[in-house]
Amino acid sequence: MATTAVTTRAYPKRKRAEISYHESSSDEVEVDDEYAASDEKLTARSRKKLKSSHTAVSTKTLPKRNIFPFTSLPAELKNQIYALSLIDPDGIFLISKTKQYRRTIQRSVPYTVNSSGYYRRSRAYRYQPQSLPLNTSPAATIPVLTPNVLLLNRAIYAEAQPILYAGNTFAVEDTTAMHAFLATIGPKNRATLTDLTIKGWGYTKAHKALNHPAFTLLAGAVNLTRLHIDCQIMWGGPKRIAKQLYRDGFHWLEAVGATKGRVDAAIELIEISEGILTTSYGYIRSQSDDVSAEEAMEEFRAALRRMLH
Repeated sequence: MATTAVTTRAYPKRKRAEISYHESSSDEVEVDDEYAASDEKLTARSRKKLKSSHTAVSTKTLPKRNIFPFTSLPAELKNQIYALSLIDPDGIFLISKTKQYRRTIQRSVPYTVNSSGYYRRSRAYRYQPQSLPLNTSPAATIPVLTPNVLLLNRAIYAEAQPILYAGNTFAVEDTTAMHAFLATIGPKNRATLTDLTIKGWGYTKAHKALNHPAFTLLAGAVNLTRLHIDCQIMWGGPKRIAKQLYRDGFHWLEAVGATKGRVDAAIELIEISEGILTTSYGYIRSQSDDVSAEEAMEEFRAALRRMLH
């Protein structure tokens, strides 16, 4: 019967320091790099340091995660934060855009207007009054807003949503962009709009067809404090301009009158850029120089008031 010989080690078994895998406190010494070194190369001092750092039990508790109590802030301070996040002091200029075969809008800067009062977009020239600064360039920087703050929770949305739409002055490139903008934001947001500027009226068959639908959606914006028309609506004098505005916008005119309890209340909200009403005279009247801006505006309001009554 064969016997098996038991081999014995010729050298004593090496002792290793006991390791504990608890989380070390921040003031304990980091020794990760010392693990990479061979035990034979460790000095006696480093061995002692290694053992003591891993066997010591931390008595400190991990700090709890502190969340800034934003919802506990006073309403005045929260409104200031919302305003910094959602309001552009220079206003928001919107242009029409097609994205994935859907008509929508995007934020832009006002286009450059040349000396003849025109700007170029795509292949069409459109009239724009000289109220737009000539040094305004599409290459200008658009201030960054933070509308994602509305997505934090329902309470913050309810507080910040009116500031976004009531605190900003919106300007649309034309009635096509106006229709896309009002359709995109929905009825609730339309009701909080306070200031809107229209910089282009539809003239071609395609764009003219959206003048009336755009003002039909605007009927939900009964809290507007200013509707600024910064474009030519119709040639032929204040009466013809009032007639065209009533034809396209009677839904909004009547909705504002019903809300405020006076049929002609919307007339006080309409502003027309200087020169538009008086310039319109030149096509049918030779005495255009004799008509002042104030007289033309009064003639426009009187004609629109007669149609509303």
